[in-house]
Amino acid sequence: MRTENLIAVANMRSREIQTSILPYVAIHAVVLLSIVFGGSGLEADGAKLALAAFAVLGSIWIAMGVDGAVADIGAAAKDMDEEMAASHMGQNWAKAPFGIFRVITALFTALLLVAELIALYS
Repeated sequence: MRTENLIAVANMRSREIQTSILPYVAIHAVVLLSIVFGGSGLEADGAKLALAAFAVLGSIWIAMGVDGAVADIGAAAKDMDEEMAASHMGQNWAKAPFGIFRVITALFTALLLVAELIALYS
């Protein structure tokens, strides 16, 4: 892959990760505020289920997008030409632990959801 195409694709996918941060934070802020300040409103029929579904489905959707972007950026690191691979930036990119990044994304999302669901239903 030509270097300019490689950089463009990696840049596009990294922007996808960056634009996922706000909705991810918003979802969990809404859930947190609902748990803390929801009071008797959370006892209404289906309110907890709707809030739990919002948190779980929204988080899974965003985590899938971020995981795909990280996987693509990791794959792009393998497509560097010799000149870029020999540069300091290329060497850093090639040794980045993209598999660990993907696991951490899924793990943090799962732990956050478990904590929210425990708080919501206890």
